[in-house]
Amino acid sequence: MRESRLPSLAPIATLAAAVLLIALAPSRAGAEWQQSQFDFAGKPVIDFHCAPAGAGAHPVVILLHGAGYRGSGYDDYQQACADLAAQGYYVDFIEYFSQTPAVLPGQNAEMAKDFPTWVGEISVGIAALAGNPAVDPKRIALMGFSLGSFLSLATATANHDKIAAIVEYYGGLPPGLESQVKYLPPILILHGDADQLVPVAQASDLDAMLTKEDRPHEMHIYPGANHAFNFPDAGPWYDAAAASDARERSLKFLAQYLKPAAVN
Repeated sequence: MRESRLPSLAPIATLAAAVLLIALAPSRAGAEWQQSQFDFAGKPVIDFHCAPAGAGAHPVVILLHGAGYRGSGYDDYQQACADLAAQGYYVDFIEYFSQTPAVLPGQNAEMAKDFPTWVGEISVGIAALAGNPAVDPKRIALMGFSLGSFLSLATATANHDKIAAIVEYYGGLPPGLESQVKYLPPILILHGDADQLVPVAQASDLDAMLTKEDRPHEMHIYPGANHAFNFPDAGPWYDAAAASDARERSLKFLAQYLKPAAVN
């Protein structure tokens, strides 16, 4: 992807803390969060994973954070990792700021410069999972938040034969990738119509492109919901009802495409 075609990424950034699906479960207990690493371009990339109970090749959910200081929200991502593992998924959180500085709201030039590196890191992380006997490499989903959602869609266009589904929260498709929409996997689009950072038009535009290409997808727009609506630390932007609904839709969507036998 050429840097000149990358979007202005100021509205993609989340609050200073990384955004996550904090409402996955009320319990703080769960699978162990373990750090590991893989190499991209000869340099290490840090990731964290949670393995579900039981043997066998499990479906995978890769969590992709939003913009913010590196390490922001790790406690919450650790809980999200454990909660999804309790649902039977092998969960991997990729710290794609491993080889670049973290980016904050308004750092457009830095985001544009490092976007290809982040896609490369995530792509290599996906490939690395193929050698893990605990995962099924044919059942991998990306779950992105804000900047992580833009990266999910960009990564999927480069790895369309390796991604089974995407859950994208308040993101969109980076400009220049419109011709690749026909290769995207099933996508769940979740967005608030009062989003002040990533306009809801990004969701509507993606929906229209996917519909035109007859790609399987679902979209749910939350009336009155702002950016990071499912993140309690977002203060007045947090919407408990929307967060709960988004949680249920996310789990149902993941089960449909990663665990089809479990869906009635």
